[in-house]
Amino acid sequence: MKKLPLIDCQDLRFSSKLSENRINQAQQFLGATVVQRVLCFALYLLGVNRKAIAQLLSIPAETAKSIIKVINRDGLGALEDRRRRFPTFLPRMQPEPAPIILKDEEDYVVVDLGVGGRCLKLSRQDPLQLKIVLLSMLNNGLLRKREVAEAIKLTPSHTATLSRRLSEDGAQSLVDRRQGQKQEYRVPPPVKAELIQQFAVDIITSGQTSGSKISTELKNRCNISVPARTVRYHLAQMGLGQIKQSLPRLLAEVKKTSNNYSST
Repeated sequence: MKKLPLIDCQDLRFSSKLSENRINQAQQFLGATVVQRVLCFALYLLGVNRKAIAQLLSIPAETAKSIIKVINRDGLGALEDRRRRFPTFLPRMQPEPAPIILKDEEDYVVVDLGVGGRCLKLSRQDPLQLKIVLLSMLNNGLLRKREVAEAIKLTPSHTATLSRRLSEDGAQSLVDRRQGQKQEYRVPPPVKAELIQQFAVDIITSGQTSGSKISTELKNRCNISVPARTVRYHLAQMGLGQIKQSLPRLLAEVKKTSNNYSST
């Protein structure tokens, strides 16, 4: 720390008029209390004893001692009245914002903003919205990666990948890439009826069938385009795949025992 030179006031000339003007000016923007305490501490630094300081400033000796003690202990903040909520001449310190907290409540994730009890309630029934909101907050430094990962039920590394994807490619990049495939599985009832009928025809005529064969037959016979994997999906959903082996045997038994079949 640089050492200040010793100030000798013996040869200095003081102007009462300048002193009065400068003190009045300082009091206008600092206030009388602050100016008084500045003068008190400055005289103390120049080596004036406390009793003389009190006499010069027309304040009690104990007040002068208290001012000096508090400034030495607390610094610049002690120059002003501590009863004020904020100092008027020092930069106002902004309070630290309350942390944002995620709360898990049954089917919701609640984002507690920490301001006047304000909360954001996000439904788990809409996972896309949940991801977009929380990952956006993560990308803006409002939430931590680990807490977001826990809220959206993903690993921290996967969460980091999604946050980067959202930042670079937008919200559309978070749409489940399997959605297109699921769309293919949706077929109207008339098409599903043709699928079942073709399945039955194949089993009756050849004793076997496949998704590819049914897809081809539907295209040739009805001009209906149904991908083979969609055919297999619906066969499995309706349980038809489980009777592929048993249906031909059952049909053969029916032919043997049925009067209708025996008479033909």
